[in-house]
Amino acid sequence: MVGAMSTYPRAMLNSDRHLAAVARSLGWARESAARGDYADALGWVRVVEAIGDAIPPEYEAKRRAWLSALAANRGVRGES
Repeated sequence: MVGAMSTYPRAMLNSDRHLAAVARSLGWARESAARGDYADALGWVRVVEAIGDAIPPEYEAKRRAWLSALAANRGVRGES
């Protein structure tokens, strides 16, 4: 089945995959935060940044909230 996807330009396929990966990563960040795993949520945000994308403005606010929650959780548990 060589060339089966040749009707789509390679750049468009790569762009679509990139956008899907970013969306999945941000979705996993939300899911992690929803279950209280703020460190994991922040890690997913860093993944998006590492691939060179800007974080949507609403995620800047979420990141601040997740950092605060993580710090509060560590303070309650006595972790450093």
